[in-house]
Formats: sequence, structure tokens, C-alpha cells
Amino acid sequence: MNENGVQKGLSKLKSGKLLEILFILIIIVIVAIVLYNFLSRDRTEKNGSSDYGEELARELEETLSAIQGAGEVTVMISFSSDGETVIAMETITEEDGTIVTTPVFVGGEVVVLEEKNPEISGVLIVAEGAEDLSVRFDLLSAAASVLDIDQSLIKVYARG
Repeated sequence: MNENGVQKGLSKLKSGKLLEILFILIIIVIVAIVLYNFLSRDRTEKNGSSDYGEELARELEETLSAIQGAGEVTVMISFSSDGETVIAMETITEEDGTIVTTPVFVGGEVVVLEEKNPEISGVLIVAEGAEDLSVRFDLLSAAASVLDIDQSLIKVYARG
């Protein structure tokens, strides 16, 4: 019985069907592993938008503090998305009609076509000098300009 099963397996192997199926499964597993590693590394590097957001808020605080009359400034930025990394993909059509899509590698690294920053959904600015309307307006316009967002997403309050 064992010998009969081995003969059936060898006959399938010779016909090429089993080999095709194994080849396709191996490619699918490799693509899944590569994409999993790439996506998990991307999440770790950006850790959502927290590292990016903290750095952006720190830079904005320093810049806005330099505005005359602003005084000490604190900035909080919230995001509606985590950003996106678009990678280059290669699609190959096998002779049997199977379509295989794999990421493109150069020098062992995935080719990144575009990296989109997280989308800003709101900005809160608290400043010592925000009681003065002209300072409040300057903070609002500077933040909107630097972040390239609509002023309606920004709120400016006086430090209490």
C-alpha cells in the first residue's frame, strides 16, 4: 500500500501537475513572508504616526516660539491615518495562465515608489502670547503654511 502511494506520487510528479502546484505554493509563501517582513518593519520604523508626529510637533513648537510675542508654545498634532508606503510590484503571467505578483528588490531592499506622510486631522497650539489676536493669527497662519493644511484644522489657545 505504501509502495502504491509512492508510485501515484511519482506519476503525478512526472506529469508536472504536482510540481506546478508546489512551485506556486512556494512562490506564494515567499511573497507572503517578504510582505509581512516589509510591512512589520514599516510599522516599527514609523510606529504609526507617533514618532513622526512627535518630531513634527517638536519642530513646530520651536518655530512658533520664535514668532514675536508668542512666548512658550506647546503643539499637539493628531492624525487620521498612519501614512502609506507604495512599493514597486512586478506581475508575471506564467505559461499556464497563473499570475504571480512580487515586490521588486534592488540590492536586497524593496523598491519604494512613494512614502505618504500620515494625514493631519487636527492641530492644537497653546501659547503664552495667544491672548493677543495678532499673535494668535500669526501662529495660525504659520502653522497652516508649514503643515500645508487648512486653517480650520488648527485651534490656537492662550496658555492659562
